[in-house]
Amino acid sequence: MKKIESLLGYLSLAGLLGTAGLAIFVIGNLIFQGSPESATAAVSEPAAKTDTQSDTTTTAETPAATPAPVKVAEATPAISVEAGEKVFKKCKACHTIDDGGAKKVGPNLWGIVGRDVATSEGFKYSDAMLGLSGKSWDAAMLDEYLTKPKAYVPGTAMSFSGLKKEADRHNLIAYLAQQSASPLSVADLGFAATAAEATPAAATEAAATETATEEPAVEEENTFVDSYTNPPARTADEQAAIDAKVAALTAEVEGMDYERARYHPLHFPPMINQASNEECLVCHSEIMTAKPREASPAGVPATDTLAWYQTLATYEGPQETFHYRHLQSDYAQSVMNMQCTFCHKANDPREESPDLLFGRAAYSAAPTPEFTLRKMVNPSTTCLRCHGAFPYENMDGVDANWPEARLDLEDEDTPNGCLVCHGEYGFRTNRHNVTYLNAHNIEDLATASSDTCYGCHGGRQWYRISYPYPRHPWPDMDEETPDWALARPTASDPEYQRPEPTRSE
Repeated sequence: MKKIESLLGYLSLAGLLGTAGLAIFVIGNLIFQGSPESATAAVSEPAAKTDTQSDTTTTAETPAATPAPVKVAEATPAISVEAGEKVFKKCKACHTIDDGGAKKVGPNLWGIVGRDVATSEGFKYSDAMLGLSGKSWDAAMLDEYLTKPKAYVPGTAMSFSGLKKEADRHNLIAYLAQQSASPLSVADLGFAATAAEATPAAATEAAATETATEEPAVEEENTFVDSYTNPPARTADEQAAIDAKVAALTAEVEGMDYERARYHPLHFPPMINQASNEECLVCHSEIMTAKPREASPAGVPATDTLAWYQTLATYEGPQETFHYRHLQSDYAQSVMNMQCTFCHKANDPREESPDLLFGRAAYSAAPTPEFTLRKMVNPSTTCLRCHGAFPYENMDGVDANWPEARLDLEDEDTPNGCLVCHGEYGFRTNRHNVTYLNAHNIEDLATASSDTCYGCHGGRQWYRISYPYPRHPWPDMDEETPDWALARPTASDPEYQRPEPTRSE
């Protein structure tokens, strides 16, 4: 029995010694590896070390300072031919890409990467582009050109404003490089696909960049938008003169009968040509307070009679009357500087019957007479300006109505496809040069959505024709006028011309 007890004692002692040894081993291992903070820092080190890095051992006696977590700068996205094909949708309006494809507004782009400049057979190049003859479209040159075509080749007829994002340009060039009898791979283009691994220097730079981005961001000035101006506001003296006229008119019409009011001098030249909205509203204020019917006389609810443009965010909320929408709504006051006399012109009482025009035989007026009565408005010189059709048939590179055409031109980085061709380096950039529009406000709103542009150029269409807008000369304007624009004026109507240019070049 004593032998058994001795044996059990030895076993217990061995167990205690084993447990103590295991504890010493664990503690020693922790001391050898260093503190948990040092272990975390070690895990944060890059797996691969450069030749300049040396191995260091952190001990408990000399703990190392905990470094800030290394944040590697975001890698440049891998170049994608598929992504480039999507970017090309912005180009296909003016270019074909297939072998032997027809020329459109721009030349066929089959084999463009590596091709000599201005050598597409049968295409008429601008003198500016011909000036680059002898050079070849390598990837680097295309990258620089596509950033801002008109900045790289001043005088080029290409109206495309450019691709701001480097990734878009590289993806597009990669796609173009594949459209060739001798396609080039992404590696052949020389573009870096990914960023190098982080090094201490790169980490320091990334940290500095992160610190810098924590500073309040300074909004980048949009010099293109700021180059447009609104009509000048009234001066204090001008407003005082109008206030005096309104006070005098208010006193004059008190108790005036209809016939005397109808033939008041304010309704005829020269007074009506200088009449302000405030003067008109002395007698016609009801046009601002009237509300639309909840249902038509036939019983159709007003909500079931909305036009397409009335469903846009611009028209959210209760529908308002015609005059209110054009004169006092927030949107109208933002984009327009409209006066009552824009639509309501003066008339000569002797012309109230078309048969009484000088030199015209009695009863010889046309079935549809001229718009000579005071309360008649000529839509061809008023409404049509903003409610005409979208003339995509006359637009180079646009082969469908805007709701369909915009799908290829707009994305989250390009919310307004109109500015792809009508942006800073585009064409028809000298626009809205009239007193009844707020040019700066229009351009500012247009940076966020093409609804601003399309709203007045087809989106609120009432007529099947479009208004023949004047073609004000713009920088690098093509000397050759297209057939459809041969009869277009080159300046706005004199009565609406701004005393100073809308846009300062």
